[in-house]
Amino acid sequence: METLEICGIEVEIERKKIKNLRMYVHPPYGNVTISAPLKMSDETIIRFVTSKIDWIEKHQSKFQKQKSKACRYTNGDEINIWGKKYPLTIIPSETKSFIVSGDNALLLIDESSTFEQREKVVNVWYKNQLEPIMLETAKRWENIIGVKASSYIIRNMHTRWGNCNTSTKRICINLQLAKKSPEFLEYVVIHELCHLLEGSHNEVFKLYMDKYLPDWRALRKKLNEEPIGTF
Repeated sequence: METLEICGIEVEIERKKIKNLRMYVHPPYGNVTISAPLKMSDETIIRFVTSKIDWIEKHQSKFQKQKSKACRYTNGDEINIWGKKYPLTIIPSETKSFIVSGDNALLLIDESSTFEQREKVVNVWYKNQLEPIMLETAKRWENIIGVKASSYIIRNMHTRWGNCNTSTKRICINLQLAKKSPEFLEYVVIHELCHLLEGSHNEVFKLYMDKYLPDWRALRKKLNEEPIGTF
């Protein structure tokens, strides 16, 4: 993947076997990536990005505002779990743990702990919740689609909900999906498994998605409408 600085903005460019250029602005930092046809010149990409500077800055500003409102893991914050919001209560404790009880989320941790330390405890909980559901969903859809991934891993990714390495058949799922309704995890799993049948996002891939998940476009739009801007 190559990088260009355009109008003071660092843009990551990935060249693919596609016909049209696609640009994305990703949360939470507003980083910009482009998927471009293999033979498209840098000059063409630069002209396109330059023409969309106002659009990029609009989305980056939105993400900055969202970031300022983001959970800081303090009393009164809200924690998203499987599409539902839970008010957070901090309980001073030498034991580091995160508990969801009834309609409340409890974070047991030292009061002097940093944001990063609190986030780490919550993310461990997210992973423990996400992993068994992800694996069950993957196994069910592997049987339906007739493919099999070599392995599944969970990562806290900033730019993608999922990723499939078609060479190794390894699928990576974003930890942040534990915050979303389970239907979105299913969509991402199916999406990545379909890449084992077709590596690119061409018409063949879309036909597979239509076959196995007819409403995938609505799910993709709903999943991305808040966190990801695309053009």
